[in-house]
Amino acid sequence: MYRTKTKVIIGMMITIVIMGIGYAILSTNLNIQGTGNLTGSWGIRINSVESTPTGRAYNISEPRYSNTTMKFNVGVKEPGDKMTFTITVQNYGTLDAILNNIDISNSGSYVIIYGIEGIQEGTRLLRGESITFRITTEFDIEAVTIPEDAIKELTVTLNYIQDDGQSITPNEPAIEDKTLVANILKDNVVQSDSNIDFSKTSEEDGTKGLYYTNINTEDNKITYYFRGAVENNYVSFAGYYWRIVRINEDSSIRLIYQGETPNATGSDATIGNSAFNSNEDDNAYVGYMYGTPGSSSYSVTHANTNDSTIKTVIDTWYEDNLIDYSSYLADSGFCGDRSMANNSNVWNSNDTALGYGNNYTNYGAYNRTQNENQPQYSCPQQNDLFTVTNTKGNQALDYPIGLITIDEIMYAGGVVLTENRSYYLNTGSYYRAMTPDSFYNFACVSAVDHHGTTG
Repeated sequence: MYRTKTKVIIGMMITIVIMGIGYAILSTNLNIQGTGNLTGSWGIRINSVESTPTGRAYNISEPRYSNTTMKFNVGVKEPGDKMTFTITVQNYGTLDAILNNIDISNSGSYVIIYGIEGIQEGTRLLRGESITFRITTEFDIEAVTIPEDAIKELTVTLNYIQDDGQSITPNEPAIEDKTLVANILKDNVVQSDSNIDFSKTSEEDGTKGLYYTNINTEDNKITYYFRGAVENNYVSFAGYYWRIVRINEDSSIRLIYQGETPNATGSDATIGNSAFNSNEDDNAYVGYMYGTPGSSSYSVTHANTNDSTIKTVIDTWYEDNLIDYSSYLADSGFCGDRSMANNSNVWNSNDTALGYGNNYTNYGAYNRTQNENQPQYSCPQQNDLFTVTNTKGNQALDYPIGLITIDEIMYAGGVVLTENRSYYLNTGSYYRAMTPDSFYNFACVSAVDHHGTTG
């Protein structure tokens, strides 16, 4: 455990938006266009569209099409749900046509998969004829996680040319999900963390890679997190390098600042120095925000009235460097857990931990990270989940930015008071976490030191 007054390097975190939250929603555009060297009249366009649901799939709005453009808006709620669109394309012109290629692009939820049946490159569409094919949108039956809401856009372009008797070898349409979440899951072997002993560092037990859990998470939803000496969790964003800490329960992605270069270490891996709070002689000062020091009430002490010293520094950095990127940032929240541990006073069993004034107090993380060795992603109290407008939290933040928690550090491979030089959160710098530890003559807040030791 570390005192708040010590000057520390800031390990800053943000959460970037990849998709929405709620039930799965598909918002799709289908563009069918004709091109070619014309010696007669050219006229290819959509004739009809019919939709057939499977399971609980449904149309949020009916499919729309005009000339060569069709749009879908579909909802799917659970694995196996599928909407099948049956599309008829008519050649109204006097020229024979052949499908030269199919272009497909999409973005959005990785759990929604697409298919095209009944048409391929090289398929001919003679004058006066029509062709019927199908596009399916399906909630992947093998999906590991079930997001409540995901938005995905699909664009399909059928590029026809005049049929002069040429031969075109069909290629499988490339339906590529380009979201960061999809690529993280695609590029890693996802492992369950059920066998991880969190009393051991990732260096001690050799754990490394991308893990998942739905235990002690928000609403018991699945979250994916990186652990150990990984090297494939870098992201370049807003002119800086960051490390991916985890995919949140709402499918946004939590990042921690790495520096101006991907190999930054020491002070180069930070945004500067700051005390957590300039004062340390009251329970109030364990808070990222705090209420009234000297109060005889827990609730007044830990009201979110005043900014901590470190929050002021972080907010200023945000205004100078990230304000233009606000639309990319999610408001998933940062947990500064001020719940009190059971039997929290280990110094004097006769005292009662009250969490205010200068009463000896252990906070919730002290018990679960030092006695139980069981970190958690869920935030025990709404008042301690720092958000901007998200009503699941306290709505006390000015900007969607904060610090890493001691729990996230443990999931990544740290253990309290144990050195770990090899995991990705060891940057050779001493930086502050957001989690209160205890009050014992002074306010103690968690941190990581230059050897990767957590406390």
